[in-house]
Amino acid sequence: MGTNARMVRVCRIAAICMFVWAAGSFMPGRAGAQSGRVEIDADDPADEERLNRELWESIRHTPYTEMRERVARAQKTAQKNDTELPLPNGWKLAPAGASVGVGRFPYEAIAYAGHIVVLNTGYYTGRDRPEVSIVDPTTNTVVKTLHVDALFPSAQVGADGDLYLSGGISQQVVRVNRQFEIVRTYTVGGYTGGLVALDANHLIVSYLVASETPADFARGKFTQGRLAILNTETGKVEKETATGYFPYALALTHGKLYVAVQGENTVHVFSPQLEKLKTVSVGRSPQALASSGDRLYVVNSNDDTLSLVDTVQDRVTGTISLRGNGKKFGGAPTSCAVEGDRLYVAMTNLNAIAVVDTRSLRRLGDIPTGWYPTKVLLDHDRLFALSAKGIHARKPNPRGPQPTADARNGPDYVLTLLQGALTSVPRQEIEANLKSWTQQVRNGSPLLNPAGGMQTPIRHIFYIVRENRTYDQVMGDVVGANGDPTLTLFGQEVTPNAHRLVQDFVTLDNYYADGEISVLGHSFTTSGYASPFLEWIGNATYSGKFRGYPFGTVPAITSPSYLWDTLDAHHVDYRIYGENYFLYTRGYKIIQETFGPDSEMVSKFRAQMMSLASQTDRGNAFYQFARRYASQARTPRDARKLLDNPDFVRPLSLFLTGDQSLATALATKSGLKGRFAEYLARYPFDYRSWDLAFSDMDRAQAWKADFEAQVARGSVAQLSYLWLPNDHTAGAATNPLPPLQLVAQNDAALGRIIETIANSPIWNESLILVTEDDAQNGPDHVDATRTVALAIGPSVKRGVIVHDRYDQLSMLRTIEVVLGLSPLHRGDALAVPMLGIFADTPDTTRPATPQPSTLLAPADRTRFDQFNAPAKQSPP
Repeated sequence: MGTNARMVRVCRIAAICMFVWAAGSFMPGRAGAQSGRVEIDADDPADEERLNRELWESIRHTPYTEMRERVARAQKTAQKNDTELPLPNGWKLAPAGASVGVGRFPYEAIAYAGHIVVLNTGYYTGRDRPEVSIVDPTTNTVVKTLHVDALFPSAQVGADGDLYLSGGISQQVVRVNRQFEIVRTYTVGGYTGGLVALDANHLIVSYLVASETPADFARGKFTQGRLAILNTETGKVEKETATGYFPYALALTHGKLYVAVQGENTVHVFSPQLEKLKTVSVGRSPQALASSGDRLYVVNSNDDTLSLVDTVQDRVTGTISLRGNGKKFGGAPTSCAVEGDRLYVAMTNLNAIAVVDTRSLRRLGDIPTGWYPTKVLLDHDRLFALSAKGIHARKPNPRGPQPTADARNGPDYVLTLLQGALTSVPRQEIEANLKSWTQQVRNGSPLLNPAGGMQTPIRHIFYIVRENRTYDQVMGDVVGANGDPTLTLFGQEVTPNAHRLVQDFVTLDNYYADGEISVLGHSFTTSGYASPFLEWIGNATYSGKFRGYPFGTVPAITSPSYLWDTLDAHHVDYRIYGENYFLYTRGYKIIQETFGPDSEMVSKFRAQMMSLASQTDRGNAFYQFARRYASQARTPRDARKLLDNPDFVRPLSLFLTGDQSLATALATKSGLKGRFAEYLARYPFDYRSWDLAFSDMDRAQAWKADFEAQVARGSVAQLSYLWLPNDHTAGAATNPLPPLQLVAQNDAALGRIIETIANSPIWNESLILVTEDDAQNGPDHVDATRTVALAIGPSVKRGVIVHDRYDQLSMLRTIEVVLGLSPLHRGDALAVPMLGIFADTPDTTRPATPQPSTLLAPADRTRFDQFNAPAKQSPP
């Protein structure tokens, strides 16, 4: 059967805005307006389940519902011992107390009218509206469910006795009475965020982001946040004022308003009339506030600390560290509750509530919770912990398909599987059980791993990241491994090179992605961490509840430390090919450290990244003006010379700060120019990031040219990170290529990359690790996050199936251990390295010559055949 006969032709390609370099300035335009190229948005947020269905039905020609029923049966069998199954990162769950299931990705809960009100802020699209779960704590049951247009995780009991809920992108505040009836909604002027009651007739409302006009808001052109005073009698907004990037939580105490500003690592202090009084610098990503006496507790989610703010003097007087055993960040606290001499803190990545003595500031122990606790609250004689990802270790729904209001949102798409839980723990049981519970939390983590480097011949690691496939979709047909061939869409015929590599080296059939979607997946592949704010905004973005793709915008979204940071700290040479996170985070760090966190240059960078995120793919914006200079920036020395060229520096400055201020600074600050030269030389300009219309074979060719230049210089980078994205596909769309041809293209490019390394002088010292960024685009009979991983090289075992459980953190930790790097944080420090892949004795035999799939598109077949031809001389 020919390739075209396999496809269902779907004419659904939405062109997205891109920036092109023309006539000396950036001009927003439509992709393909002049060239005919089509650019498809990465992941097409809010539409992934439809793409899953399209892929299945266009390739297998059977109803998607039949596959879902078969997957559900297999998952049910796999989950007979559900409580014993670990999470994707290897941690085990055993929550204390009694739990009740609520909605998707719950992030906020509040005690009201004898009940616990839970705000479910996860993946709800179309007619499947966000839910508010009303839980009766005496029976531990959901007694009522409210449906609203949108939610932000904030709720407040007003001085009038009613409950107010934050409506997020709906720009509404929802008023609920004690009978849990929605009695009124109020419209405000921005993305509704944190709430606090001012008096009987007024609320103070934060806008997480705002826009200059309603049209700007509709297309996601956001500016920094604001504060507003809402009159709950008249429904009018009486006053507004600006307050930085991502104001998240509010607290009103001692006659002053405190605002935790996630994107600026500060707490802003206002009068009740919104007059700015002071700015207090705290830890990274302040997300929650709680007051007791004269002390304000500020939960810094990316620091694993709480800042103690004296509310009389408005200054930090101390810090509570929640880092364990000398580790760095990674526990990711999100909320706290305080009463008397006890402070309780939700630690998302530890699946626990930390208990702290408020007098000694000493951590007393931990209470085990469900998966990813986002909220802790106290109500009378109980402690409640809200777990955003529930109490079941496996994400797939063990009950099978369930009908929903919107057919696109079947229970199989990975974000719909994040069904949360509310756990109730009697407070009188805490002291008696704290010691054993603490040990239980510690025992839930994977075993510790080697602290130092490994003695191997490996000197060069090639870390390749692909897109969105499950294990069964690609490797389900591998004989002897734990696969389901009935679920395989891209098997031997489509991916002959990947199949040959797992047969000749190792088959990894128990490997998992740590993030559910790409915006999280790339954070994990680059840093092994996703901030709580990124977890929330990722769910919001993919369900259409936040506009603008949130890659690397401000510190609330980015990680405190990335792989390239530890590489720099250890003076290890590296190259980054196409990974957008590097462009933003590295540039931001240099600008922040040079000019200061409160500088005008930093403000311009934040504003520019927010603006670009709403208009274009930022990797493409950089590629369009920089690619012609690729041969002039392969080394820091050459890049420094390039920074003397105003034709390059002007668009670079415009790209990063929106004006020419950075260009002026580069001309006058020698140290800044040196750091930028080092930064730019790490990122080959002609390697295209996201763009399905750009062949992975061309990416491989661009990488090959840069790699061969390194070989010729005798200085091959010790780590090369490559983004090879086209196995993502676009559902059943045939433009730019049908899905089978895109995946075959990706496989052919991977084969040629490995062939190039194998035929180079460094093969004997090389290790190639391949992962998907996530597994959101398909079915798997074991777990919705089980994905494809490859390991290739002389030090890797040959012809072996490795059933050991690994995840993306394991791969990151393996890189660190082999290269002698320090862990970035608690997560990768505890991750189990992939020791099971290594052979006792290296085998330097080269892999078989790659073969193209018979389904490869003609143009890609030509690229494949000509890949090893002598390179043409690049134009000056």
